[in-house]
Amino acid sequence: MTDYFNELTKQMNQLGRRHDLARVFNDLLTMGICSYHSTNIKSRLQEKDEVNERLYLETIKPYKKEELEEFSKALGVIQLNVYENPYSDILGEYFMQQITRGQNGQYFTPEPVCDMMARMNLAGIESEGKRIQEPACGSGRMLLSAARINHRNYFYGADNSSTCAKMATLNFFLNGLKGEVAWMNSLSMEWFGGWHINMDGLGITPIEKEQSQLWFEAPKIKTREFDKQAQGKTTEPAHQLTLF
Repeated sequence: MTDYFNELTKQMNQLGRRHDLARVFNDLLTMGICSYHSTNIKSRLQEKDEVNERLYLETIKPYKKEELEEFSKALGVIQLNVYENPYSDILGEYFMQQITRGQNGQYFTPEPVCDMMARMNLAGIESEGKRIQEPACGSGRMLLSAARINHRNYFYGADNSSTCAKMATLNFFLNGLKGEVAWMNSLSMEWFGGWHINMDGLGITPIEKEQSQLWFEAPKIKTREFDKQAQGKTTEPAHQLTLF
C-alpha cells in the first residue's frame, strides 16, 4: 500500500526548500478550497466566482509554474489518501509532524481516541440528518470519526485557527460530508470566516456569519430567524462531541 504521508511530505519538502514551509502548507489549503469552490464544480470550470478567483491568483503569485505543479501533485496525493483511507486525517498529521512539531502544545487528539469518543457520544443515534458539532475542531478528525459511524448527518466544526479551519474544510469536502466549518472563536463568538461544504450541491462555498448556523445559533435558542437561515433543513438538536 502506498505511504501517502511520505508522498505528501516529499512534495511539500520540494516547495519548502524555496519557501517557508508553514506558508506553503497554508497556501496549499487555500488553493484546494478555491479549486473546489462550488461555482467551479457546478459549472465544470465554465464559470468563475470573481472573489474566489482573486484569492486564488493572489495565493499562487509567489510561485513559479513548476512549483505550482508540485502543489497539484500534493493535492492529488491527499485525494488518493482519502480514496484508500476514508475519514483519515493526513492533513492534521502532516501539520503536527512537519509544521507545529508540538509548538505551544498543539497536538490533535489521536484518531483511536476520536473513534472512542464518537462511539461513546453517538451510541444509539441511528437516524440520518442529525447535526454533529465540535466547537474546537482542529483539523476535524473527531468529526471524521463521527462520520465513520454515520456519514449521512450534518457536521459542524469551528476553530479559531485559520489553518485548522481550512484543514477541516478540505477534510469535509474530500470525504463527501455535508456541513459547515467556521473560522471563529467559539467562546467570544468573534467571527473571521467560514464555509458551507456540499450543502447546496457539491462544492465549498464561503459564507458570512449571518449564513452560519454555528454563529447564528450560538445561544442555543431556537428562533424563526434560525429556521430561515438553516441550510440543512434539520430541527434536531446538535450532538456535541466531548469526553465530559
